[in-house]
Amino acid sequence: MGHFSFPRFVIDQWTTIPQLEPVDLSGQTVLVVGANAGLGLEAAKHFARMKPGKLALACRTKKKCEDTAKEIQEVIGYGTISCYAVELADFASVVAFAEEFEKAEGRLDILLYNAGVSTQKYERTTDGWEKNLQVNLLSCALLSILLLPLVLKTSYLTAVTAHRPRLVFVTSDTHYWVKSIPEISNTSNILEKLNDKDYCNVKSVMDSRYFVTKLLIVLFTRELAARLPPSKAIINTVNPGLCHSGILRDVSGGLPLKVFVQIMARTTEVGGRLIVWAAIADRHREEALHGKYISDMEIREESELAISKDGYAMQRKLWGDIVDVLAAVAPRFKEVVDAHLSN
Repeated sequence: MGHFSFPRFVIDQWTTIPQLEPVDLSGQTVLVVGANAGLGLEAAKHFARMKPGKLALACRTKKKCEDTAKEIQEVIGYGTISCYAVELADFASVVAFAEEFEKAEGRLDILLYNAGVSTQKYERTTDGWEKNLQVNLLSCALLSILLLPLVLKTSYLTAVTAHRPRLVFVTSDTHYWVKSIPEISNTSNILEKLNDKDYCNVKSVMDSRYFVTKLLIVLFTRELAARLPPSKAIINTVNPGLCHSGILRDVSGGLPLKVFVQIMARTTEVGGRLIVWAAIADRHREEALHGKYISDMEIREESELAISKDGYAMQRKLWGDIVDVLAAVAPRFKEVVDAHLSN
């Protein structure tokens, strides 16, 4: 695709999305990060209908998680649910959650990272990172790499059969709106530049910060997939489109934005359906999904910037920056990268 027009956006938003074709998840462990509301809650309900061996939910607090589990049990009639608390704006919490999950669970078949924030005001976390950048990108990278050994433990490939766990990261078609970021292209460290307070105090920078983080998720996913063969796991990003969810609660726009969302947005149930599709569908050709951007239940080409020469150069540079930052956060992060991810 590369080029994404407004008419195409409208067509996508108003296209009828098919129902999911259930798959057998018996014996499998599914983890939904950001499960207590919106798309994450609907995704968790869709997974619950397929009766996995265990559905694990991760929310900001244990109370929110337990309330979500209770709702799923009441609505779906499925109760094999484990609850975890994780604060994605706190690296220590992410590391602690990864360690707890690995000790408590014997396997991980599906990881859905749905959590995200969209704020246009510069806010630093306790770790010193701009909040959108940490929650949407860095904590996603930290958690997925720390859980990778458990994913690989679950994976198997024989002459007769194969089982490849899936890692699915929720992105957005708003990544198409990022046409260029010359400040990033010309810097020696992408993350440091994006985190610079003076740079972020430019209104246009924070107005587009959510879009930029969603582009970076696409780039991170492609690089991670390039370093891990599809015989081990299937990794992709998925776009649910514009949905009635809480992600826009901190975005300015007033009445015009509210009217636009009311007219154009999908339901959260449809959005949840779309992101779950990326985690369960096309088992007969799942290698084709590896490293891909998925939208409306099909593989699509990423943005013009993402598929350009500059985009791939940015992708390689971003990977190095992420590894440098997160290796300092958790030594095990670098150990996993060195042990399991090729150059």
